[in-house]
Amino acid sequence: MNIIRTYYGQPSYTLGNNLVDVYISVQGGHLTADFKASNAGGSNANTEGGNSGYGKKAGRTISPFFVAPWWKEAPYQNEDEIIKVLRGDFFCLPFGGNDEQYNGRKYPVHGETANRDWDFVSKKTTDEENEIVLSMDLEIGKGSVEKSIKLYKGEPIIYSSHRVSGFTGKAPIGHHPILKFPETEGSGIIDISPPAAGFTTPVPIEDPALGGYSRIKPGEEIKDFDSVPCTDGSMIDISRYPTSFGFEDIVIYINDPSRDFVYSAVSFPSKGYLYFQLKNPKVLAETLLWMSNGGRHYAPWNSRVRAVLGLEEISGFYHYGIKASLSDNFLMNRGYKTYTEFTENKPTNVSLIMGVVPVGDDFKGVKDIVKKNSSTVTVIGKGGEQIDVPCRVDFLAG
Repeated sequence: MNIIRTYYGQPSYTLGNNLVDVYISVQGGHLTADFKASNAGGSNANTEGGNSGYGKKAGRTISPFFVAPWWKEAPYQNEDEIIKVLRGDFFCLPFGGNDEQYNGRKYPVHGETANRDWDFVSKKTTDEENEIVLSMDLEIGKGSVEKSIKLYKGEPIIYSSHRVSGFTGKAPIGHHPILKFPETEGSGIIDISPPAAGFTTPVPIEDPALGGYSRIKPGEEIKDFDSVPCTDGSMIDISRYPTSFGFEDIVIYINDPSRDFVYSAVSFPSKGYLYFQLKNPKVLAETLLWMSNGGRHYAPWNSRVRAVLGLEEISGFYHYGIKASLSDNFLMNRGYKTYTEFTENKPTNVSLIMGVVPVGDDFKGVKDIVKKNSSTVTVIGKGGEQIDVPCRVDFLAG
């Protein structure tokens, strides 16, 4: 692959191995990928208790990430830069809407790292390892960020890391993967590591007067995935998505910081694969679910974004940005982490692992993902499946 090619209208840095092709938009560093299902996992698959689906529909390409439907349209008036590119996963510093100034600084939505151009630093290609390194000097405040995306031969895994240097102070941070689901209600199964707690947003995230609609009741603690209260008095099961069409909703789960790593996963049995993410909960403390299913009728959304899930790994106070995350908030008051503290002379590393694994059409979801050894994790299915996946989970510790 060439270093830069146009992918869905955006000039993008490219990286690939025998199982994955990665595209990183020059503007905003938004990462999308095509996974090649014919060999993913290969002989490492152990399918005790069920059909893993390895080899099903051999030769197909799996593209789990969302790309905004307006990618080939002219920019809308007063559109945030991030919206022009919106796709896949991007690193946010500071994470959130950042509607209000903080200490005299006004940050763009999800920070400069999700909006401005990334500079090329290097690309390494060997028989075993491929890596691209990009960088950005921050204009709002002091500091820089180095982005490294790495692939290893024979692994259906993307290793993403961001090294923040020279930046001082506190800020919410996050990774913002956005996934596209089949539009059939309940087509995807959402599973995460057992959380310490879960909450709906303190206020509705949309305003009908402005053309946006939410369904989940604000100000509630979530006891069970399958019983989340709605404003009309009903309950919905958010472990199966998409739910009914016409709403935008957000919930947040606090990860268990005692674990070495935690997972978030979405299974698509009808499509024959599952997507998963691994992270260090001491660095990224919460998992935020942004459920976007046709609830925004204003431009450029125009009710076109359907069956889309933001599976966002963050340390922050929901999507509200730097001021709300650093100010007094109810998560902070409960002892939960809503920001990261940066020291000028000590770089901070933020890492995320993303992967795709074929599964059978009888797959019922993920019960756990555990480390088998330094080069393998095991996906444990709810039906008793044990699927070994080549994955270097110790990457998260570094």
